[in-house]
Amino acid sequence: MRRRHFLNYSLLFLAGCAGTAGQGTPLSLHPEASVDSSRPTELKFAVTDIIGLEELEQNFEAFRQQLEVVTGIPITFYPVPNYLAAAPALLANDLDLALAGPSEYLLLRGRAQAEPLVQITRPNYYSVIVTRKDSGMTSLADLNGKTVAMRAEGSTAGHIFPMKLLIEAGVNPDNVQIQMLDKKGLNALMAGEVDAWADSHRRYIEFAVDQGLEDELAILSQGDLLPGDIFVANPSLGPKFIQELRLIMLTHQETLLTALASSKANAKYQKSSVSEAQDGDYDAVRRIYRAIGLESAIQ
Repeated sequence: MRRRHFLNYSLLFLAGCAGTAGQGTPLSLHPEASVDSSRPTELKFAVTDIIGLEELEQNFEAFRQQLEVVTGIPITFYPVPNYLAAAPALLANDLDLALAGPSEYLLLRGRAQAEPLVQITRPNYYSVIVTRKDSGMTSLADLNGKTVAMRAEGSTAGHIFPMKLLIEAGVNPDNVQIQMLDKKGLNALMAGEVDAWADSHRRYIEFAVDQGLEDELAILSQGDLLPGDIFVANPSLGPKFIQELRLIMLTHQETLLTALASSKANAKYQKSSVSEAQDGDYDAVRRIYRAIGLESAIQ
């Protein structure tokens, strides 16, 4: 990771990074959306953090079928080997539609001019930074010179927004050792191998509370609600059809969300809502990438 002087971090955040990330504009049905546009005969659909066809079929088949029903267009899965592969697939017109997290969206927008359709706003989608109660630490300031486990570089809730929390608390990221431990962060914390663990609140519930470890842990900081996961379209589909597709997804959001949340892996989408997505909704995420010296990762 490229490093910058702490003054640069602070100045960038003073310029406007603080505050809640955008949650999308109010739902609107855009009656002016054209239904006479040239419609594709097939839509190829990917999920940027799902690798391989088997997992796509297991977790998104019900959604694929429902989207096919409401659009009247055959939908086929397009498996990607990693989240980076979705951008060249869009550029090559091999991919038409994708579901991406906030960080992945910025990459798709920056490299392939992906068009935002709708975002899924998830309740309780925010970052937490946790330590052991016996650590003696009571605030993020205590993490100076310490080691923090995070999920993976570029993870919105498990890396990008925890960095925002550190910077806003006046902690110089250069003075914190970050270890990307994926799902092993809590285990490392409990074993005393790291001093704190940062991840999403959902994973805190899944890994800590559900395992009965809550009484041994203390939440040092909790972030604001994060921007939602986002459906994007290939700009080659044309503005008229993209508007039509956006209208369809907004109009049929209840049935689409029900299908999406029907698999165990997608339980995180239960009690979610759908709103029209705007590129500006993700500016807060862009500012954090810039502040921590990773802007090139989304360009």
